[in-house]
Amino acid sequence: MPMSFDTYSKCAYNCLYCFAFFQKDHNVKGYSAGKGPISIRSVDPAKVIALFEGAFKNDRTASKNNQQFYPYIQARKIMQWGGLADEFDEWERRFGITLELLKYFDKIDYPLSFSTKAAWWTQDERYMSLFRKHTHNWHVKISIITPDDAKAKKMEMGVPSSTERLAAIKRLADIGIHVTLRLRPFIIGVSEGWRELIKKAHDAGADSVTTEFFCMESRADEKLKKRYAAMSKICGFDLYGFYMKNSRQSGYKRLNRGLKAPIIHKMRDYAHSLGMRFHVSDAFCRECNDACNCCGVPPEWGVSQTGNIGQAIIVAREKGVVKYSDVYKDLPKYMNFPWVSAANFNTGNNRNRALQYETTMEEFVHNNWNSVKKATSPAKGYGGVLLPAGLDENGDVIYKYNPLARKDTKK
Repeated sequence: MPMSFDTYSKCAYNCLYCFAFFQKDHNVKGYSAGKGPISIRSVDPAKVIALFEGAFKNDRTASKNNQQFYPYIQARKIMQWGGLADEFDEWERRFGITLELLKYFDKIDYPLSFSTKAAWWTQDERYMSLFRKHTHNWHVKISIITPDDAKAKKMEMGVPSSTERLAAIKRLADIGIHVTLRLRPFIIGVSEGWRELIKKAHDAGADSVTTEFFCMESRADEKLKKRYAAMSKICGFDLYGFYMKNSRQSGYKRLNRGLKAPIIHKMRDYAHSLGMRFHVSDAFCRECNDACNCCGVPPEWGVSQTGNIGQAIIVAREKGVVKYSDVYKDLPKYMNFPWVSAANFNTGNNRNRALQYETTMEEFVHNNWNSVKKATSPAKGYGGVLLPAGLDENGDVIYKYNPLARKDTKK
Protein backbone atom coordinates (compact mmCIF):
# COMPACT_ATOMS: atom_id res chain seq x y z
CA MET A 1 0.00 0.00 0.00
CA PRO A 2 2.04 2.95 -1.26
CA MET A 3 -0.25 5.60 0.25
CA SER A 4 -0.73 6.11 3.98
CA PHE A 5 -3.13 8.71 5.32
CA ASP A 6 -4.10 10.25 8.67
CA THR A 7 -7.17 12.36 9.37
CA TYR A 8 -5.78 14.14 12.41
CA SER A 9 -2.39 15.51 13.39
CA LYS A 10 -2.38 13.74 16.75
CA CYS A 11 -4.01 10.62 18.10
CA ALA A 12 -6.49 11.12 20.94
CA TYR A 13 -5.33 7.91 22.60
CA ASN A 14 -2.30 7.70 24.88
CA CYS A 15 -0.67 4.33 24.29
CA LEU A 16 2.65 4.12 26.10
CA TYR A 17 4.23 2.13 23.25
CA CYS A 18 3.18 4.54 20.49
CA PHE A 19 5.88 4.40 17.80
CA ALA A 20 4.79 7.83 16.52
CA PHE A 21 5.28 9.58 19.88
CA PHE A 22 8.97 10.38 19.36
CA GLN A 23 8.37 11.80 15.90
CA LYS A 24 5.20 13.69 16.80
CA ASP A 25 6.62 15.12 20.00
CA HIS A 26 9.60 16.61 18.16
CA ASN A 27 8.27 17.46 14.72
CA VAL A 28 4.60 18.41 14.95
CA LYS A 29 3.85 21.87 16.26
CA GLY A 30 0.80 23.64 17.57
CA TYR A 31 -0.84 21.23 20.00
CA SER A 32 -1.16 23.87 22.70
CA ALA A 33 -1.58 26.87 20.40
CA GLY A 34 -4.84 28.48 19.35
CA LYS A 35 -8.03 29.00 21.29
CA GLY A 36 -8.87 26.75 24.19
CA PRO A 37 -6.73 24.12 25.92
CA ILE A 38 -6.41 21.86 22.87
CA SER A 39 -5.46 22.60 19.29
CA ILE A 40 -5.75 19.67 16.89
CA ARG A 41 -5.31 19.88 13.15
CA SER A 42 -7.14 17.80 10.57
CA VAL A 43 -6.77 17.34 6.87
CA ASP A 44 -8.82 19.62 4.67
CA PRO A 45 -11.40 17.31 3.04
CA ALA A 46 -11.64 19.62 0.03
CA LYS A 47 -7.90 19.24 -0.63
CA VAL A 48 -8.01 15.46 -0.28
CA ILE A 49 -10.91 15.28 -2.71
CA ALA A 50 -9.10 17.63 -5.09
CA LEU A 51 -6.07 15.30 -5.06
CA PHE A 52 -8.15 12.30 -6.12
CA GLU A 53 -10.20 14.25 -8.65
CA GLY A 54 -6.99 15.71 -10.07
CA ALA A 55 -5.59 12.21 -10.49
CA PHE A 56 -8.69 10.96 -12.26
CA LYS A 57 -8.56 13.97 -14.61
CA ASN A 58 -4.75 13.73 -14.87
CA ASP A 59 -4.49 17.42 -14.01
CA ARG A 60 -0.87 18.43 -14.65
CA THR A 61 -1.29 21.90 -13.18
CA ALA A 62 -1.41 20.44 -9.67
CA SER A 63 1.63 20.48 -7.39
CA LYS A 64 4.41 17.96 -8.03
CA ASN A 65 3.78 16.40 -4.61
CA ASN A 66 0.18 15.73 -5.55
CA GLN A 67 1.16 14.35 -8.94
CA GLN A 68 3.45 11.85 -7.23
CA PHE A 69 0.32 10.00 -6.10
CA TYR A 70 -1.50 10.09 -9.44
CA PRO A 71 -0.28 6.68 -10.70
CA TYR A 72 -1.37 4.98 -7.45
CA ILE A 73 -4.81 6.58 -7.53
CA GLN A 74 -5.31 5.98 -11.24
CA ALA A 75 -4.45 2.31 -10.71
CA ARG A 76 -6.81 2.31 -7.71
CA LYS A 77 -4.14 1.02 -5.35
CA ILE A 78 -5.57 0.45 -1.90
CA MET A 79 -4.84 3.26 0.57
CA GLN A 80 -3.78 2.67 4.19
CA TRP A 81 -5.87 4.87 6.50
CA GLY A 82 -4.40 5.27 9.99
CA GLY A 83 -0.62 5.48 9.89
CA LEU A 84 0.52 7.74 12.75
CA ALA A 85 -2.87 8.50 14.31
CA ASP A 86 -6.26 6.81 14.71
CA GLU A 87 -8.91 7.90 12.23
CA PHE A 88 -11.82 6.76 14.44
CA ASP A 89 -10.60 8.06 17.81
CA GLU A 90 -12.21 10.64 20.09
CA TRP A 91 -11.24 13.47 17.75
CA GLU A 92 -13.34 11.80 15.09
CA ARG A 93 -16.26 11.37 17.47
CA ARG A 94 -16.06 15.12 18.06
CA PHE A 95 -15.29 16.47 14.57
CA GLY A 96 -16.39 13.82 12.04
CA ILE A 97 -13.78 14.57 9.37
CA THR A 98 -13.20 10.88 8.65
CA LEU A 99 -16.93 10.43 8.10
CA GLU A 100 -16.99 13.33 5.67
CA LEU A 101 -14.24 11.74 3.62
CA LEU A 102 -15.74 8.25 3.85
CA LYS A 103 -18.78 9.58 2.00
CA TYR A 104 -16.53 10.71 -0.84
CA PHE A 105 -14.59 7.43 -1.01
CA ASP A 106 -17.91 5.58 -0.97
CA LYS A 107 -19.04 7.68 -3.93
CA ILE A 108 -15.94 6.81 -6.00
CA ASP A 109 -15.83 3.23 -4.64
CA TYR A 110 -12.17 3.57 -3.68
CA PRO A 111 -10.36 0.64 -1.94
CA LEU A 112 -9.26 1.31 1.64
CA SER A 113 -7.59 -0.49 4.54
CA PHE A 114 -8.21 0.99 8.00
CA SER A 115 -6.11 0.57 11.13
CA THR A 116 -7.80 1.48 14.41
CA LYS A 117 -8.28 0.78 18.11
CA ALA A 118 -11.67 2.50 18.28
CA ALA A 119 -14.92 0.60 18.74
CA TRP A 120 -17.69 3.22 19.09
CA TRP A 121 -18.05 3.83 15.35
CA THR A 122 -19.03 0.20 14.75
CA GLN A 123 -22.23 1.01 16.68
CA ASP A 124 -22.89 4.19 14.71
CA GLU A 125 -25.13 3.70 11.69
CA ARG A 126 -23.62 6.70 9.89
CA TYR A 127 -20.41 4.72 9.51
CA MET A 128 -21.75 1.17 9.29
CA SER A 129 -24.21 2.05 6.53
CA LEU A 130 -21.21 2.98 4.38
CA PHE A 131 -19.15 -0.07 5.33
CA ARG A 132 -22.01 -2.42 4.42
CA LYS A 133 -21.60 -1.29 0.81
CA HIS A 134 -17.87 -2.01 0.72
CA THR A 135 -17.33 -5.60 1.74
CA HIS A 136 -15.53 -5.96 -1.60
CA ASN A 137 -12.89 -3.27 -1.06
CA TRP A 138 -12.84 -1.90 2.51
CA HIS A 139 -10.71 -3.83 5.02
CA VAL A 140 -10.32 -3.16 8.75
CA LYS A 141 -7.48 -3.97 11.14
CA ILE A 142 -8.40 -3.83 14.84
CA SER A 143 -5.35 -3.42 17.10
CA ILE A 144 -5.31 -5.47 20.33
CA ILE A 145 -2.12 -6.43 22.18
CA THR A 146 -3.52 -8.60 24.98
CA PRO A 147 -6.82 -10.24 25.99
CA ASP A 148 -6.22 -8.95 29.54
CA ASP A 149 -8.43 -5.86 29.91
CA ALA A 150 -6.69 -4.71 33.11
CA LYS A 151 -3.22 -4.90 31.59
CA ALA A 152 -4.38 -3.26 28.36
CA LYS A 153 -5.88 -0.36 30.30
CA LYS A 154 -2.52 0.37 31.92
CA MET A 155 -0.68 0.26 28.60
CA GLU A 156 -3.29 1.99 26.41
CA MET A 157 -4.88 4.89 28.27
CA GLY A 158 -8.13 6.10 26.79
CA VAL A 159 -8.49 3.12 24.45
CA PRO A 160 -11.58 0.86 24.57
CA SER A 161 -10.98 -2.41 26.39
CA SER A 162 -9.78 -5.47 24.53
CA THR A 163 -13.24 -6.95 25.08
CA GLU A 164 -14.88 -3.95 23.44
CA ARG A 165 -12.53 -4.18 20.47
CA LEU A 166 -13.29 -7.87 20.04
CA ALA A 167 -16.97 -6.92 19.95
CA ALA A 168 -16.13 -4.39 17.22
CA ILE A 169 -14.49 -7.19 15.20
CA LYS A 170 -17.71 -9.19 15.45
CA ARG A 171 -19.92 -6.28 14.37
CA LEU A 172 -17.76 -5.69 11.31
CA ALA A 173 -17.44 -9.36 10.42
CA ASP A 174 -21.20 -9.79 10.80
CA ILE A 175 -21.80 -7.30 7.96
CA GLY A 176 -19.24 -9.03 5.74
CA ILE A 177 -16.15 -6.87 6.23
CA HIS A 178 -12.76 -8.61 6.13
CA VAL A 179 -11.28 -7.97 9.57
CA THR A 180 -7.70 -8.58 10.70
CA LEU A 181 -6.54 -8.89 14.30
CA ARG A 182 -3.63 -6.46 14.45
CA LEU A 183 -1.57 -7.97 17.27
CA ARG A 184 0.89 -5.13 17.07
CA PRO A 185 3.02 -4.32 18.83
CA PHE A 186 3.72 -7.68 20.43
CA ILE A 187 5.20 -6.78 23.81
CA ILE A 188 7.06 -9.32 25.90
CA GLY A 189 5.47 -9.39 29.35
CA VAL A 190 2.13 -8.15 28.01
CA SER A 191 1.20 -10.19 24.94
CA GLU A 192 1.84 -13.68 26.35
CA GLY A 193 -1.89 -14.41 26.13
CA TRP A 194 -1.68 -14.32 22.33
CA ARG A 195 -3.24 -17.76 21.86
CA GLU A 196 -6.33 -16.73 23.79
CA LEU A 197 -6.47 -13.44 21.90
CA ILE A 198 -6.17 -15.02 18.45
CA LYS A 199 -8.85 -17.58 19.34
CA LYS A 200 -11.22 -14.87 20.54
CA ALA A 201 -10.61 -12.80 17.42
CA HIS A 202 -11.22 -15.86 15.26
CA ASP A 203 -14.45 -16.63 17.08
CA ALA A 204 -15.53 -13.00 16.59
CA GLY A 205 -15.03 -13.33 12.84
CA ALA A 206 -11.49 -12.12 12.08
CA ASP A 207 -10.03 -13.99 9.12
CA SER A 208 -6.37 -13.07 9.60
CA VAL A 209 -3.68 -12.00 12.06
CA THR A 210 -0.83 -9.55 11.61
CA THR A 211 1.96 -9.06 14.12
CA GLU A 212 5.15 -7.13 14.79
CA PHE A 213 7.28 -6.87 17.90
CA PHE A 214 7.54 -3.61 19.80
CA CYS A 215 10.52 -1.51 18.70
CA MET A 216 12.33 0.87 21.04
CA GLU A 217 13.92 4.23 20.27
CA SER A 218 17.37 4.16 21.90
CA ARG A 219 17.77 7.92 21.27
CA ALA A 220 14.84 8.57 23.57
CA ASP A 221 14.63 11.89 25.38
CA GLU A 222 13.42 12.18 28.98
CA LYS A 223 9.74 12.21 27.99
CA LEU A 224 10.07 8.97 26.08
CA LYS A 225 12.24 7.34 28.74
CA LYS A 226 9.49 8.01 31.29
CA ARG A 227 7.09 6.13 29.04
CA TYR A 228 9.51 3.22 28.80
CA ALA A 229 9.84 3.23 32.59
CA ALA A 230 6.05 3.02 32.91
CA MET A 231 5.99 0.17 30.39
CA SER A 232 8.71 -1.64 32.36
CA LYS A 233 6.49 -1.73 35.46
CA ILE A 234 3.68 -3.32 33.44
CA CYS A 235 6.00 -5.79 31.68
CA GLY A 236 7.83 -6.75 34.87
CA PHE A 237 11.37 -6.05 33.65
CA ASP A 238 13.64 -3.21 32.52
CA LEU A 239 12.42 -2.72 28.97
CA TYR A 240 15.09 -0.21 27.95
CA GLY A 241 17.95 -2.34 29.25
CA PHE A 242 16.53 -5.50 27.70
CA TYR A 243 16.26 -3.93 24.25
CA MET A 244 19.70 -2.36 24.45
CA LYS A 245 21.19 -5.77 25.32
CA ASN A 246 19.24 -7.83 22.79
CA SER A 247 19.14 -5.62 19.69
CA ARG A 248 21.99 -5.28 17.23
CA GLN A 249 20.58 -2.30 15.35
CA SER A 250 21.62 1.27 16.09
CA GLY A 251 19.00 3.89 16.86
CA TYR A 252 15.70 2.07 16.50
CA LYS A 253 16.02 -1.20 18.45
CA ARG A 254 14.05 -4.16 17.02
CA LEU A 255 15.31 -7.15 19.06
CA ASN A 256 17.32 -9.98 17.51
CA ARG A 257 15.73 -12.60 15.30
CA GLY A 258 16.59 -15.41 17.72
CA LEU A 259 14.25 -13.96 20.34
CA LYS A 260 11.36 -13.29 18.00
CA ALA A 261 11.39 -16.19 15.56
CA PRO A 262 10.22 -18.93 17.97
CA ILE A 263 7.20 -16.88 19.02
CA ILE A 264 6.30 -15.73 15.51
CA HIS A 265 6.54 -19.27 14.14
CA LYS A 266 4.23 -20.56 16.88
CA MET A 267 1.78 -17.73 16.20
CA ARG A 268 1.78 -18.57 12.49
CA ASP A 269 1.16 -22.25 13.15
CA TYR A 270 -1.65 -21.52 15.60
CA ALA A 271 -3.35 -19.03 13.24
CA HIS A 272 -3.14 -21.61 10.45
CA SER A 273 -4.66 -24.27 12.71
CA LEU A 274 -7.72 -22.02 12.99
CA GLY A 275 -7.86 -21.42 9.24
CA MET A 276 -6.66 -17.82 9.54
CA ARG A 277 -4.15 -16.10 7.27
CA PHE A 278 -0.97 -14.92 8.97
CA HIS A 279 1.05 -11.79 8.22
CA VAL A 280 4.24 -10.27 9.64
CA SER A 281 5.27 -6.63 9.28
CA ASP A 282 8.41 -7.20 11.34
CA ALA A 283 11.59 -7.14 9.22
CA PHE A 284 12.43 -10.56 10.67
CA CYS A 285 10.27 -13.54 9.74
CA ARG A 286 8.67 -11.93 6.72
CA GLU A 287 8.97 -15.36 5.11
CA CYS A 288 6.06 -16.42 7.36
CA ASN A 289 3.65 -14.20 5.42
CA ASP A 290 0.74 -15.78 3.59
CA ALA A 291 0.61 -12.82 1.18
CA CYS A 292 2.92 -10.05 0.10
CA ASN A 293 1.26 -7.37 2.20
CA CYS A 294 1.88 -7.35 5.95
CA CYS A 295 -1.50 -5.94 6.94
CA GLY A 296 -3.88 -8.81 6.26
CA VAL A 297 -5.59 -7.35 3.21
CA PRO A 298 -7.26 -10.23 1.34
CA PRO A 299 -4.70 -11.44 -1.23
CA GLU A 300 -7.41 -11.81 -3.87
CA TRP A 301 -7.62 -8.01 -3.94
CA GLY A 302 -4.22 -7.98 -5.67
CA VAL A 303 -2.53 -5.63 -3.24
CA SER A 304 0.85 -4.40 -4.50
CA GLN A 305 2.04 -7.72 -5.86
CA THR A 306 4.84 -5.87 -7.56
CA GLY A 307 7.25 -3.41 -6.04
CA ASN A 308 7.70 -4.62 -2.47
CA ILE A 309 10.12 -6.79 -0.54
CA GLY A 310 7.32 -8.93 0.86
CA GLN A 311 6.57 -10.26 -2.61
CA ALA A 312 10.28 -10.73 -3.32
CA ILE A 313 10.58 -13.00 -0.27
CA ILE A 314 7.49 -14.99 -1.29
CA VAL A 315 8.82 -15.48 -4.84
CA ALA A 316 12.16 -16.67 -3.45
CA ARG A 317 10.41 -18.98 -0.99
CA GLU A 318 8.35 -20.56 -3.77
CA LYS A 319 10.93 -20.65 -6.57
CA GLY A 320 14.21 -20.78 -4.66
CA VAL A 321 15.50 -17.54 -6.19
CA VAL A 322 14.18 -14.10 -7.04
CA LYS A 323 15.28 -11.49 -9.57
CA TYR A 324 14.68 -7.76 -9.54
CA SER A 325 12.57 -8.12 -12.68
CA ASP A 326 10.32 -10.67 -10.92
CA VAL A 327 9.06 -8.05 -8.51
CA TYR A 328 9.92 -4.53 -9.61
CA LYS A 329 9.20 -4.50 -13.34
CA ASP A 330 6.27 -2.08 -12.90
CA LEU A 331 8.11 0.26 -10.53
CA PRO A 332 9.07 2.91 -13.15
CA LYS A 333 5.35 3.42 -13.76
CA TYR A 334 4.68 4.23 -10.10
CA MET A 335 7.94 5.75 -8.86
CA ASN A 336 9.22 7.90 -11.68
CA PHE A 337 9.51 10.96 -9.45
CA PRO A 338 12.60 12.59 -7.85
CA TRP A 339 13.83 10.83 -4.74
CA VAL A 340 14.68 14.17 -3.10
CA SER A 341 11.07 15.37 -3.31
CA ALA A 342 9.33 12.16 -2.27
CA ALA A 343 6.45 13.19 -0.02
CA ASN A 344 7.23 12.52 3.66
CA PHE A 345 10.17 10.27 2.82
CA ASN A 346 13.26 10.56 5.03
CA THR A 347 16.11 11.54 2.69
CA GLY A 348 18.63 11.90 5.51
CA ASN A 349 20.66 15.08 5.08
CA ASN A 350 21.74 17.75 2.59
CA ARG A 351 24.77 15.74 1.48
CA ASN A 352 22.62 12.75 0.56
CA ARG A 353 20.15 14.96 -1.23
CA ALA A 354 22.91 16.67 -3.21
CA LEU A 355 24.54 13.39 -4.24
CA GLN A 356 21.26 11.89 -5.39
CA TYR A 357 19.54 15.01 -6.64
CA GLU A 358 18.91 13.55 -10.10
CA THR A 359 17.89 10.11 -8.82
CA THR A 360 14.34 8.90 -9.25
CA MET A 361 12.69 6.84 -6.53
CA GLU A 362 12.72 3.82 -8.84
CA GLU A 363 16.46 4.22 -9.35
CA PHE A 364 16.93 4.53 -5.59
CA VAL A 365 15.06 1.25 -4.98
CA HIS A 366 16.97 -0.41 -7.83
CA ASN A 367 20.32 0.70 -6.40
CA ASN A 368 19.31 -0.54 -2.96
CA TRP A 369 18.54 -3.99 -4.42
CA ASN A 370 22.05 -4.21 -5.87
CA SER A 371 23.93 -2.70 -2.90
CA VAL A 372 24.30 -5.95 -0.97
CA LYS A 373 26.43 -4.39 1.78
CA LYS A 374 23.88 -1.69 2.69
CA ALA A 375 21.92 -2.30 5.87
CA THR A 376 18.66 -1.72 3.97
CA SER A 377 19.42 -4.14 1.11
CA PRO A 378 17.55 -7.47 0.81
CA ALA A 379 20.80 -9.15 1.83
CA LYS A 380 21.04 -7.32 5.16
CA GLY A 381 17.65 -6.06 6.22
CA TYR A 382 15.53 -9.21 6.58
CA GLY A 383 17.34 -11.58 8.87
CA GLY A 384 19.33 -13.46 6.26
CA VAL A 385 16.33 -14.97 4.47
CA LEU A 386 17.66 -13.68 1.12
CA LEU A 387 21.27 -14.30 0.11
CA PRO A 388 23.11 -12.90 -2.96
CA ALA A 389 23.65 -15.60 -5.58
CA GLY A 390 25.24 -13.95 -8.60
CA LEU A 391 23.90 -11.62 -11.29
CA ASP A 392 21.12 -12.04 -13.83
CA GLU A 393 21.14 -11.17 -17.53
CA ASN A 394 20.51 -7.50 -16.70
CA GLY A 395 23.39 -7.27 -14.23
CA ASP A 396 21.08 -7.20 -11.22
CA VAL A 397 21.70 -9.28 -8.10
CA ILE A 398 19.90 -12.60 -7.89
CA TYR A 399 18.84 -13.55 -4.36
CA LYS A 400 18.35 -17.12 -3.23
CA TYR A 401 16.06 -18.22 -0.46
CA ASN A 402 17.85 -19.26 2.72
CA PRO A 403 15.77 -21.87 4.58
CA LEU A 404 18.28 -21.87 7.43
CA ALA A 405 17.14 -18.36 8.34
CA ARG A 406 13.87 -19.93 9.46
CA LYS A 407 15.65 -21.68 12.30
CA ASP A 408 15.35 -20.14 15.71
CA THR A 409 18.90 -18.84 15.94
CA LYS A 410 20.47 -15.47 16.57
CA LYS A 411 22.46 -15.60 13.36
